[in-house]
Amino acid sequence: MTILKRWFAPIILAIAMVAGGTQPASAFLDKTRFVLHLGVAYFCFHHWVMAPYQAGAFAAGAPHRTSTIVKGGIALLFAVHEVHVAQEIAAKSNDPLLKKLNGEVVALSGSFLAIGQRLRAGHFNPSDISALEGQAKSLGSDASANGVNIKDVPIAVPGT
Repeated sequence: MTILKRWFAPIILAIAMVAGGTQPASAFLDKTRFVLHLGVAYFCFHHWVMAPYQAGAFAAGAPHRTSTIVKGGIALLFAVHEVHVAQEIAAKSNDPLLKKLNGEVVALSGSFLAIGQRLRAGHFNPSDISALEGQAKSLGSDASANGVNIKDVPIAVPGT
């Protein structure tokens, strides 16, 4: 019995290594990595764009309006990177849910990029922010309906 106890952990470890070796490294924890990267993107959007927008910081005459718009643009460009990483994870994954969500992630990435570039240049259009929020909510609700909850993941955004 003691021999079995002594060899139990190494045998389980060996089985786990063999089983893990049958999947490519890119497939390891696909959903977790996907949700993490989208969570970072959501945080950037909510914290640096949506919250200032709802507080009126993008409105004409608001104090520090230009710096707030530029920070929002930088945050959206960082969010583009995070969404792109999530998109690559979904594209390489064999998970049917991630494959299904990939189309929405591609559209979200394009929207983040386009609006981020406009904000970074100092151009603000309220309908852009509303449309982006709708897209993000749609992706989040589709993911939640399939058991994958995407939540904000706080992170420091370089340059803001």
